[in-house]
Amino acid sequence: MLSQFNPFVSPFPKSTKGSCAAPTTSGEDIIRQTRECELLVAGSKLPQVVALGRVYEETTTLHNVPLFPDVAKVTVEKVRVPDARVPLPSDEVTTVADAFQTFDAWPRHLIRIMPEPHVIISFHYINLYLYITYNLIQRFFSL
Repeated sequence: MLSQFNPFVSPFPKSTKGSCAAPTTSGEDIIRQTRECELLVAGSKLPQVVALGRVYEETTTLHNVPLFPDVAKVTVEKVRVPDARVPLPSDEVTTVADAFQTFDAWPRHLIRIMPEPHVIISFHYINLYLYITYNLIQRFFSL
């Protein structure tokens, strides 16, 4: 019997080595190699956010198996919809709850990178500056 072909994960044999969500590199190296993200699944109309995690953008393998370019290695850090099915199920992981704190393959088009915190603060200050400036100009010309 032929095994079912999954176009998102390389057809090489599955690794028999154990895995965990704690890589052997230092914490600073992990932060530089990964980015916070929202993990989505295809919904009836729009994709739905089912988890928060980290995407390993430069990594090309998962459990020593090469990944295709349109698939990324991710770690689920916070589950939002535990019973949602993952886009690329495996023997061990079929739901988002199963994927918690493990390395998984996820289609890149279903990964939304979170903006850096300093970018959010910058936009907040720009909006605040524009709001104050607008109000000052309005008051000045209304006198």
